Amino acid sequence: MDTWVWGPLVLHRHVVIIVAAAAMGYGVLQLRLRAKPERRSIAAAALNGALLWLLIWKWGWVLTDLSGVWNHPESLLYFSGGRYSAWLASAAAVLYVGIALEKRRIGRPVYIDSLLVSLFGGYVAYSALTSVQGDDILPERLSVALLGAIFLGIWLMKGKNYSAGTVAQRLLVLGIGCALVFTVFNQPGSAGKPEEAGGSGTAAKVGLNIGQEAPDFSLSLLGGGELKLSDYRGSVVYVNFWATWCPPCQAEMPYMQQFYTNNEKNGVVILGVNETQTEASVPVVEAWVDEWELTFPIPLDRDGAVGKLYRVQAYPATFVIDEQGIIRAKHPGPMNGEMLENALASIRKAK
Repeated sequence: MDTWVWGPLVLHRHVVIIVAAAAMGYGVLQLRLRAKPERRSIAAAALNGALLWLLIWKWGWVLTDLSGVWNHPESLLYFSGGRYSAWLASAAAVLYVGIALEKRRIGRPVYIDSLLVSLFGGYVAYSALTSVQGDDILPERLSVALLGAIFLGIWLMKGKNYSAGTVAQRLLVLGIGCALVFTVFNQPGSAGKPEEAGGSGTAAKVGLNIGQEAPDFSLSLLGGGELKLSDYRGSVVYVNFWATWCPPCQAEMPYMQQFYTNNEKNGVVILGVNETQTEASVPVVEAWVDEWELTFPIPLDRDGAVGKLYRVQAYPATFVIDEQGIIRAKHPGPMNGEMLENALASIRKAK
């Protein structure tokens, strides 16, 4: 799992990447507006807009799942509003920044150009940082990042022509370049379009990266019996590592159970792998399972061997595995209903 742990501090890779991309975007904004009298006003409006975006995106969870928040108010600490809140937050942030800068009578071409180049700089950084997935490099994304970096350098070094026509021309050229990259790498047999694992008689490599076969394991079940991951071939399996003392685990369990209830008949399985070596006792686990009324299988990782096998450093952590036993998604941290459904939809869509 892509996490780094220092004592009580847990950092998720995707969060670090987003923060780095945002810092890059802000740095590009400062560079674009160097020696401009409007620099402080535009930078302040951009920062306030970003904070407004975060606030609406986070608390939009109340609007998207009012009943869930009412029944489980602790979910506000761990979940955001998802895709719909992101769009709402983006609209509100753009509206705020536009009104704030118009009130300061800053030239529209100047702030539009500087904010666009800032967003573009953040996107280039994000593309570059996400082009590496485990041991694999995604050539399509890396090519977009390299093309974007070249274009960004030209944009910053060219004269400060802030006309709307010039900005539109730059965006058009960039769009054509990205379209060419996507066209090249989406051709059958290209380096950016690898064959799916198991296609054409090929076997997937066992590992923890997306697209690799999930390592098999065997564990005893709470209540008796044995379980093997490979016994669930033909089903979509969510392997969720959790512990009773973990507050984010407690927050996600009602959503896990509801998702399982809704999708059990559709060939979906949740394996709630309890990290029993961290628990006070097995009866404590049984009490929590009864409290939450969990009906999906609860394997007991008594010595932590499976958690180590999957390199789980923080709880909860979920691996989504398709019908062929291939890892299709990894999620460090708690998952709500929307996240669980989106992961399933991605697998169904890929068929």
